[in-house]
Amino acid sequence: MDRAQAERILLGKGWLAAQTPDFRNAFLAGAELVRLEKGRFLFHAGDPPDGIYGVAAGSLAVYVMTSRNGPDLAHILHPGCWCGEGSALDTPRHLLTVCAMEAATALHLPVDAARRLLYSSAEAARRFGALGQIALQTAYANVSDLMIRRVDRRVGAVLLRVSGALSEEVLAPTGDIRLTQGQLGQMANASRDLVNRTLAEFEAAGWVRLGYNRIAILDPVALADFAFARA
Repeated sequence: MDRAQAERILLGKGWLAAQTPDFRNAFLAGAELVRLEKGRFLFHAGDPPDGIYGVAAGSLAVYVMTSRNGPDLAHILHPGCWCGEGSALDTPRHLLTVCAMEAATALHLPVDAARRLLYSSAEAARRFGALGQIALQTAYANVSDLMIRRVDRRVGAVLLRVSGALSEEVLAPTGDIRLTQGQLGQMANASRDLVNRTLAEFEAAGWVRLGYNRIAILDPVALADFAFARA
């Protein structure tokens, strides 16, 4: 993927796509294309801020940790998603650990360029603030998913979120997403055996397609109806 292709992806969906032309142009003028091999860490929790990353291809794993727990796999970022926004908002250190789940391509706005753009106008500051709100909404969704008591429904809810099939309250089928059943179990707080059985049931219902280390969401509406049922 070249620079022009990466820009088209990130201008087509997600946070940057929703910004004004002037802001988008200023952001892209300072950004650089980075290619990430599988397993490369973009940053670790506790590292000093180094800028903002937008995923153009591949996927990134997000790990959470506190002073007492973690790191634990919590979410997956797909094309159109962003991370590292605290760099622009003067956060003294990264709060998350982010790693490439597979070969990936991203646009990276270094921390100095991000802060110059942030301080350039009140409007620019508001637009960076919107990126922080998106991250907060994702964190809320994560907590809400893990509050679902029935394991099979919890697995379904987490799968919709981490696959990108449920994004900003919009449901859409996905292509093949790189995701192992063990990773899904970590994020859903469920045993691998339960995840395996649950996914087999989802596939039999026609909601998902399973492959080697891959899952595709075929019928996100039906899966969501099941996962978020109150009964």
